[in-house]
Amino acid sequence: MLFSLAYVCVDWLSFIHPMGQLNITPWNPPAAVQVLFLTWAGLLWAPWVFITIGFADWLIRDSVIFSSSVLIGNAILIGCYAIISYVLIKLMKGVPRLQNRVEVFKLSLVSVIGAAITAILYVGLQTLIGKLGKDDFLEASYRFFVGDLLGLIVVLPLALLFINPFRREQFKQMFLSYSFWLLFLGLLICEYLVFSLPIEMQMKYFFPLFFVVGLIGAAHSLPGSTFAAAVVQVPLVISFTQVGVLPSDLIDMQIVMFTLSMTGLLIGTVVDERLNTQEKLKETLQLVAAGELAGSLAHELHQPMSAINTYAESALLLSSIESKEVNQKNKDRLRQTLDQIIKESIRASEIVRGLRSFFIGGTSNIKEAEVERLVIDTVSQLENYAQKLSVQIKVEKLNEPVSVMVDITQVKTALGNLIKNAIESANSNGVVEVMFTLDKQQRIEISIFDTGKTLDTYESEIIFKPFYSDKKDGLGLGLSISKSLIENNDGSITYRSNPRKCFVVSLPTGNKIDV
Repeated sequence: MLFSLAYVCVDWLSFIHPMGQLNITPWNPPAAVQVLFLTWAGLLWAPWVFITIGFADWLIRDSVIFSSSVLIGNAILIGCYAIISYVLIKLMKGVPRLQNRVEVFKLSLVSVIGAAITAILYVGLQTLIGKLGKDDFLEASYRFFVGDLLGLIVVLPLALLFINPFRREQFKQMFLSYSFWLLFLGLLICEYLVFSLPIEMQMKYFFPLFFVVGLIGAAHSLPGSTFAAAVVQVPLVISFTQVGVLPSDLIDMQIVMFTLSMTGLLIGTVVDERLNTQEKLKETLQLVAAGELAGSLAHELHQPMSAINTYAESALLLSSIESKEVNQKNKDRLRQTLDQIIKESIRASEIVRGLRSFFIGGTSNIKEAEVERLVIDTVSQLENYAQKLSVQIKVEKLNEPVSVMVDITQVKTALGNLIKNAIESANSNGVVEVMFTLDKQQRIEISIFDTGKTLDTYESEIIFKPFYSDKKDGLGLGLSISKSLIENNDGSITYRSNPRKCFVVSLPTGNKIDV
């Protein structure tokens, strides 16, 4: 019943410049109402649509409902619009959502072809039974085609968007936007200036409306452009219902209106695609962040878990010695080994908690820490690893303590990555040195030198990028994570090759030191 009421109202408002008191007008939005209803409710409702059209013909055109021209003509209309609905559903795999340019192109193409076929069949029938003269066939077909096409192109996209819950939310946001109402006011002003001109001058000054509709489409995507096109179409038709205005003038303006609508659809669709791409990019970045977190945890937990395994094996070996004398001697060693297992477990837990907080929210647990103590603690965790590779680690001493406000876990994780890389890069019997300097901006620089090969220009430019590694079993995340962690603490990491190869970690501090 709501459909029937809407159809009758729209048919009555758009019944202008008809030919032979038939459904042949330069503006025929009832076509879009029928296609929308059949697409949304289903083709089984076609008989009800047939009854509604017949009732509208009797009420608005004083037609005899059971005459051949009305019955057969309306049957042709229902059949054609049902086919248009069926094709749209098949092409779009359901009710059209107009999510991209392909779907908009399909809708436009089906509308053009459907309107042309409907015009030929309907006007051909009315000509055949004598309701129209043969000489009027081409003009009537053209007028019917333009009317149906504008109805389908202007009204149908707007209605399809409005029945979509997601799009309704977009409309709601649009109507709550100050920018929309500012642009809408500009559109109304342009319409007033254009449609207040004489009919013969309106087409000449119609093109500023293209600019405003394009702006609304660019700002508010497809909902904005379709709504703006409908707002332009209504006063355009009203202005051409004045006494003395020829139907041919309205038809010419409708062709221009068709161009405006298609331009708005294209702009709105392109903006929609850009917004969808941004949403997909956000989802992709979330997945990348999750993957990077997993890779980071695997990378960072490898060392403490290996240490826990080694200490556990030592503890098991010590506990298996049966001699009471030996057992008494190694009791302290066993206790120390178990203490190390506890420390490494706590360290692993801190790494998991710190990296998870960093990757999810970029948060930090800021505390005051001495720079030298940070480095010494980090080096102590890597001494056994360095000994296995026959690499010596030297740490320069500071003359006085230097404190920084940082997330200790994050900074130690970053320093551990850099020192571990330096150990692996240094040749056998090589040396890794850690030195401190204070720059002019009162920032403490921690320089990590190694005796390995110097990086070339290309490697130095991409070494901090994720997933770049020259190691066979490397994930390529160590330096990337270290850089992110240090930057999260207002610091920086740089690579220098002169005068010696080193990585430099710079952190802000207010304390002065003598080195």
